[in-house]
Amino acid sequence: MGEEDNETATATATATTAAPGVDDDGYDEFLSTLNAPPGEATSLSKPTNDNHDDDDNDNLKNKFAHQGSETTQPLSFSEFSTDDDNNNNEGDTIIYTDLELIAMRAVRHSLTEEHSIPPASVNSTFLAVATINCKLRVEESVTKIKKLLEIMSQLGCPDGIVEGDELWKPEAAYELHPYPMVGKDKRGCSTTWIRGGGKVKKEDERAHVHACIMQYLSVHSDPNTLRNGVSFIIDLSTRTDINSKKRPKVGNEKLISAFHQAIPQRPQIIMIAGCSLPTRAIVNVTIKLASVFIKQKILQRIHFVTVEDAVKYLGEGSAPGYTESGKMEDGVECYGKWVE
Repeated sequence: MGEEDNETATATATATTAAPGVDDDGYDEFLSTLNAPPGEATSLSKPTNDNHDDDDNDNLKNKFAHQGSETTQPLSFSEFSTDDDNNNNEGDTIIYTDLELIAMRAVRHSLTEEHSIPPASVNSTFLAVATINCKLRVEESVTKIKKLLEIMSQLGCPDGIVEGDELWKPEAAYELHPYPMVGKDKRGCSTTWIRGGGKVKKEDERAHVHACIMQYLSVHSDPNTLRNGVSFIIDLSTRTDINSKKRPKVGNEKLISAFHQAIPQRPQIIMIAGCSLPTRAIVNVTIKLASVFIKQKILQRIHFVTVEDAVKYLGEGSAPGYTESGKMEDGVECYGKWVE
């Protein structure tokens, strides 16, 4: 596994910006910057205080000390507007910092030059979000992206996350059903809420991969979430088969789980909601077995709660529509807007 923030995926065994650039010229400049050699100076940057490790930042600065000036003109990469006035403000504009751009370019360079992965296989938007989720750790980002591409190839996506393709794929939207629409948490960050218990048919594997990538990009489409991490809630209240051997297996369960784990995530809290006592016992055993590989800091982020507690954590109006007090409408329209 990778560093501590990615280890949370093992414990839960599951679960961007939209295309950066308000216009085509802005996106082309971003691509040019991202694909340039790591030491080449560019004009696309903005120095800010961000939420990355100081040691890693110093390492990046020292490695590419001849990088261009840190006082160059910033470029706004993506701006989102929604029907919610609370989300329609300057805080929804993502501007990457110098360090973030340096790390992204180093990841691109390593993937292309050291691992022979063509740029066309890794969409630049996804690469940017994955790198920031890995706290700008270049080696970890490269390892995670490589592993993800390998698993995607086994799930019917040998082309990877194609550069230049539309990130929103309506034909795959039906596989977003495990991800009901959820509002912001009390930190103002996005939430990934999963209705546990579903299986993925063999013929739906490619669509499921695309749907998961779309959901991942959509919840990271604001700077607050991108840099501070999501809240992660798994609702098992409607799942009755967790300890049952009667439900037939598809045969791809381990591969699907590995795919979910390979997506770089930074959940700041993990809530397992709606567990019955027998289900909780099984989940506890699973976490205990996984604890050999997971740091105590990550284990402390996992909480067993009721669905009502999870709803309260999010705040009024943010819970999914299927819950008793939820007000968010189920559907994929907002996911589509956020990804686009």
